[in-house]
Amino acid sequence: MSFFTDTRVKSVIGIGCLLFAALLLISCISYLMYGAADQSLIESRSIIENAKTSEIRNEGGPFGAAIANILMNKGFGLGAFFLIYLLLSIGLNMIGKYKLKMTSTIMICLVATITTSSIIGLATLNGSYFFPLGGEHGKYLNEFLISVAGIYGAIFLNIFLLSVLIALCINSLKKIYRSYDQFIKRRKAAQINARQQEEEEARNTFASIPANSDKKDNGFSNKNIGFDKENHTEETKIVIENTSAPHTDVSEPDSSNDEIALEINQSKPIEKAVSIMEKPFDPTAELSRFKFPPSTLLHETKDSTISVDIQEQEENKERITKTLGDYGIEIKSIKVSVGPTVTLYEIIPAEGVRISKIKVLEDDIALSLAALGIRIIAPIPGKGTIGIEVPNKDKQTVSMRSIIESKKFQECKYKLPIAMGCTISNDVFIADLTKMPHILVAGATGMGKSVGLNAIITSLLYKKHPSELKFVMIDPKMVEFSMYAPLEYHYIAQMEDEEEAIITNMNKAVATLNSLVQEMENRLLLLSDAHERNIEDYNKKFIAHRLNPEKGHKYLPYIVVVIDELADLIMNIGRKEVEMPIARITQKARAVGIHMILATQRPSTDIITGVIKANCPGRIAFRVTQMVDSRTILDRSGAQQLIGRGDMLITYDNQLTRVQCAFVDTPEVEAIVDYISDQPGFDHPYELPKFVPEQPESNGSNNSVAGNAADRDPLFEEAAEFVVSSGNTASTSSLQRRYSIGYNRAGKLMDQMEAAGIVGPAVGGKPRQVLTDAYGLEHILNQNK
Repeated sequence: MSFFTDTRVKSVIGIGCLLFAALLLISCISYLMYGAADQSLIESRSIIENAKTSEIRNEGGPFGAAIANILMNKGFGLGAFFLIYLLLSIGLNMIGKYKLKMTSTIMICLVATITTSSIIGLATLNGSYFFPLGGEHGKYLNEFLISVAGIYGAIFLNIFLLSVLIALCINSLKKIYRSYDQFIKRRKAAQINARQQEEEEARNTFASIPANSDKKDNGFSNKNIGFDKENHTEETKIVIENTSAPHTDVSEPDSSNDEIALEINQSKPIEKAVSIMEKPFDPTAELSRFKFPPSTLLHETKDSTISVDIQEQEENKERITKTLGDYGIEIKSIKVSVGPTVTLYEIIPAEGVRISKIKVLEDDIALSLAALGIRIIAPIPGKGTIGIEVPNKDKQTVSMRSIIESKKFQECKYKLPIAMGCTISNDVFIADLTKMPHILVAGATGMGKSVGLNAIITSLLYKKHPSELKFVMIDPKMVEFSMYAPLEYHYIAQMEDEEEAIITNMNKAVATLNSLVQEMENRLLLLSDAHERNIEDYNKKFIAHRLNPEKGHKYLPYIVVVIDELADLIMNIGRKEVEMPIARITQKARAVGIHMILATQRPSTDIITGVIKANCPGRIAFRVTQMVDSRTILDRSGAQQLIGRGDMLITYDNQLTRVQCAFVDTPEVEAIVDYISDQPGFDHPYELPKFVPEQPESNGSNNSVAGNAADRDPLFEEAAEFVVSSGNTASTSSLQRRYSIGYNRAGKLMDQMEAAGIVGPAVGGKPRQVLTDAYGLEHILNQNK
């Protein structure tokens, strides 16, 4: 197998496919032109006999004519050209000039060949051409269909084949249409920019002429041109005197004009070069006409002005005072702060009252208020009060439009501002993702987690230009981020040759995470070469033309990685395979502008491990079902007492804040995406480095691969000791559970132990038999070291 995977062998095979495809193409085209004359010779003689004469007119010779006759006449007619295209694509793919998915390409070409042959065969069934244009396949297939189901049955079957072909090609057709649409938009934008640039250059040239002419006094300076009567007469006299000398005065103005023109022409390149160096690099120049989506695309909620009435506030204050008084706790005063869904009652207890006495009365206060989700904050950080949060009877919906249009968001200078909603005091909550710098999001199903992710993405789309920000969206559920797919040429970053903008395949998700690790390492090298510590200072230096693009330096956009369901990804791939790249990114990628948002509805310790928690200081918790889940995500209780519908707790900058998440609906997101995608985008998405997993070299036998110590898995010795100590049998699933690894890796470990003689071969679905003991295992391990 290593022979066929060698790059040189693949290149040779690819070149052979290309040459053979070219011969077939020439032969089939010649067959259409000269096939009528060559047909009798092809049918009656062999290739060798025709080679002895020069009667064959086909440009491919007797061999090409015979092959063309098989493909066009005996085979699929004009549909055979799709087989030639398939062979051409395979050749280009093998030499590395054209990347394609072999399975889908082969399937599409085969279906296209059969469909084209059948449709053309039906359309030309009674034709008089020298060969059936649909080939014998199309001819006999339609004759059979007509004899069995009639002419309409044949038509319906051909329509069905055409629909199958369109269904297979729909993604490719969409991509072609999108590319064409982007090309037209970019062309129009380039024409407008070129026209504006020409007008600006014309104005600059016109304005620079008097400035240059002022430098030399050649009779054209502004000082010599006056409207004063005396000066005007003096200049007139001078001119008259000069015109009295005919020969010299005719030549002098020409020479002075030549000098002026020469000075202007010589100064233009210098001035242009100086202006280019003085003008800072503009990362948004390629999409200079990009317009941010207007806030009118978002809806305004009807109940945004509803507030808690005075009567409800007074009733709650009396009940709180009475309940605490029943347990001997006196209160000096109560202050009320009304929020969109929760009202905060700040109480100041009398001297000598312990805070713990109030905290244990949480359930009693909830009973007296007949409210769900009572939360006591004792004490409130930075204040000498104790807070009691009580849900409102009439809860408000915080609209995303009100957040976007707020003065705080409009004047926000954060590098990556994320607007989440309103706090308990009705203040807009905005955080800087670069300061967080990675976020864990958790919440039970239906509590607002997906809306929160959409709010984060939407707020970034309203603030950052496509050249400044890229997203990597991993969606194991396949439905949460699909609406953002049209942003592929504006805001999406993806690996080379990746067809889908939103990653839904589990294996591709792991490859993308490892690709981000490589992107991180590449960026760290650029920052090291530039002697900078963070992406902001690096980009400032690049904008100021202090870094050389020829040495690989470029403007680096921020990359935000959003994973919607981390638990599902880990359970399908394996914890080690997913945790390793996430841990590396969260540990080192902050400085180079890569930030992660990890969301899960299962915040258990086997999903959110200590390594991930330690590097994700930003936490967002929607309502969870258990206190232990709240402690896992927030390191404290409280999330289990939230009321749902976007009610959340945010830990940011060592502060815990209760926020009502802004509501952004699917139609609003689609409207924003459509507005952005309708504008010209980049030629291609932002490319991440292609991840190539390391594969051990094969020596030709299975035993040498599995048994060679250099090629063994790092867990081999530990796994072998576990298998031997477990008993007389061993299974792949036991290795998965023991080491939290995926099935593929556990299977390879078992194959390596089989090759080393530790376990026996697999027998159906039964566990393998252990063939050695602890002493024999030690001997095997020492022998292969």
